[in-house]
Amino acid sequence: MTRALAVALLLLAGCDRKADQNGAVSATPAALTYEGANYRNAAEKVAHGKRLATILDCTGCHGTNLQGSDLAEKPEDGAMYAPNLTLLLAKYSDAQLDRLIRGGVPRDGREFWFMPVESYQFLSDADLAAIIAYLRTVEPAGKPLPAFQKNRALEKEIAAGTIGNAQAQIAKFRKETPVDLGPEHAWGRYLAQNSCSACHNNSLQGWEGFTPSLDVAGAYSKEELTHLLTIGEGKVKKDLGMMTGIARNSFSKLTPREREAIVDYVKARAERLAR
Repeated sequence: MTRALAVALLLLAGCDRKADQNGAVSATPAALTYEGANYRNAAEKVAHGKRLATILDCTGCHGTNLQGSDLAEKPEDGAMYAPNLTLLLAKYSDAQLDRLIRGGVPRDGREFWFMPVESYQFLSDADLAAIIAYLRTVEPAGKPLPAFQKNRALEKEIAAGTIGNAQAQIAKFRKETPVDLGPEHAWGRYLAQNSCSACHNNSLQGWEGFTPSLDVAGAYSKEELTHLLTIGEGKVKKDLGMMTGIARNSFSKLTPREREAIVDYVKARAERLAR
């Protein structure tokens, strides 16, 4: 989708999502999508979904083969497993996967934690459908991992009020969103909301002690920020830790126009807030 088409669609239609009593999100088709959402056949749809699963870092938590991983940053905090998705997908219908990914409601209705559904709630119908189509192509493999259990690091964040369960996070991210800079930056805002907010918070203000406010974009030129989002090298410090890894593994899969739209939006946001 070109930026001009994205803006035109935004003027014609909007995204109207409401949560039902179970927290599931009911969505009308969103006006904005990642490029490739105008897929013409099943193969293009799956390819689009596979790319999005990488950009949105599904593979970062569940592993490149989606067979799960231990999310604990420090062994002393205790293990905290992201499940083997390949063994769970057959238990979910497409509608149930939608409720899980955008609504934070597992099929058994249990309290849900840690997966960034607060960001995924804003995915367009076309983008979400492509992700589900891709997941349907993944063959079951590997072994089941222990059930997700909050470790000491997460319990500390919960006690500090930094993070809540899926429904609390969804409500927070819906209440206060990244600043709307008008039609010119609507597509970049959509992309940043889905790609960046999981790490940089609901309105991109950052998390204290974890990630910076994206006001930092104001210190970068457009070329420097594009370079960061392409190969993960910072302006001064080349290795930015987790950001470097995400840029190389996930944001490197953005198309040039998607990357440009994000860069233009976060720089315009930083400049507006600095006035």
